[in-house]
Amino acid sequence: MKILFVFLLAVFHLIAAPVETFYGTLEVGEPVLLELIESNPMQRLKKLHQYGVAYYTTHKEEYNRYDHSVGVFAILRIKGMSLKEQIAGLLHDVSHTAFSHVGDYLFRMEEAKDSYQDGIHEWYLKASGIGAILKKHGYEIRDVLPKAGQFEALEKELPNLCADRIDYNLQGAFYRGFLSKVEAKEILDQLVFKEGEWIAPDTEALRKMARFSVFMTMDCWSSPHNYFTSHALSQALRRAVELKLISKDEIFFGVDDDLWKKLIDSKDAQIRESMQKTLQATDYFSIENGGEAKVKLKFRGIDPKLPNGKRLTDSDPIYAKQYGEAKQKIAQGWTIKEKNK
Repeated sequence: MKILFVFLLAVFHLIAAPVETFYGTLEVGEPVLLELIESNPMQRLKKLHQYGVAYYTTHKEEYNRYDHSVGVFAILRIKGMSLKEQIAGLLHDVSHTAFSHVGDYLFRMEEAKDSYQDGIHEWYLKASGIGAILKKHGYEIRDVLPKAGQFEALEKELPNLCADRIDYNLQGAFYRGFLSKVEAKEILDQLVFKEGEWIAPDTEALRKMARFSVFMTMDCWSSPHNYFTSHALSQALRRAVELKLISKDEIFFGVDDDLWKKLIDSKDAQIRESMQKTLQATDYFSIENGGEAKVKLKFRGIDPKLPNGKRLTDSDPIYAKQYGEAKQKIAQGWTIKEKNK
């Protein structure tokens, strides 16, 4: 038995390859992971900007869906989660359309609980060839569906932490200057997944990550500006598909910059107007006081659990105030009015 173990260990090191992640270099030897990472659908994510349309308007961080997906995988691997959960984490965003959450607006799901890419995830794994890779290594698509309720470390309801939420807040906070990479790694080192919950220590670095989640909710993810630009870009895409300038396959399997160039270069009057609205949004919309047609978006602030069973808002009154005010504002919504031009 000992000889077999030594042999298997030697084989692992022979086939292992370094995988670069935000949290450091990981040695990965499982053939299924190596093939998935190198697959075209995963490599495509390097050309999908993490913040979608905001990359072209307000949030130009060079941070992509591949960085995030590999980051989620790294967290799950470092914390010792099962291989299936690692695979699910690696693949959880592979079904994003071009411009990421603009797909929610394009397919009119912007106010749904789950994003559009979650709804097409199973189909996408099959259509993209990921399903065939999984099958080759003894897995079925249903084994690695992130929303199936079987991977508690990967997916949790807000305001709880989960590997997905931990990564996009840690990496995002780093790129936005809220955290240093050392601080981000310190937070991850201290996080513990216990009895189905991520438990976080009460540290200043943790507060920085939490404040980032509130900042980005209001400044980007659920801001009126992002709502308006996402709508405008989705209108340009819809018109481009109608004119056969862009195919539906390009939306599902294409990349951001290629489609952006086609839209920017278009001579069609409707597309040009929509792109103008996207790029100069503040000239085209205003926020009105009162009114019934309010836009209500998702509040994505986090409120981590602490070792004593309480949450960060219970022990940090300054953060509790920031968190509560932002949550209330999102719940109230905005009345957004398009200006006549």
